[in-house]
Amino acid sequence: MPDFTCANYETNRLMCACTNTECANWAICCLCVRAHGDSGSLTACMRTVRPAATLSLKGSAAACLQRETNLPLCACTYDPCANRGVCCECVRNHWTADGAGRPACLK
Repeated sequence: MPDFTCANYETNRLMCACTNTECANWAICCLCVRAHGDSGSLTACMRTVRPAATLSLKGSAAACLQRETNLPLCACTYDPCANRGVCCECVRNHWTADGAGRPACLK
């Protein structure tokens, strides 16, 4: 597990599409989204087809320790969304089986 505390890390690592497992942001969606958003590129997960075996994976939005840090960076405009500021849940919600979905932060 990385130095960064991510309550959903174990769930995230089961579906992380990035092949660079040495990356400090690997399976930590909020750091990955932030890094790719800053560079203007899509994350690995949003460039690939989501494996069907991962479609039922769910983390815990309530357990996210970074929600308050992520909220000011969240580009989502849907206020009632329970996943606002919880990047991994947002990625899981939007990353469709055909790879066509994109969360607001990656559009």
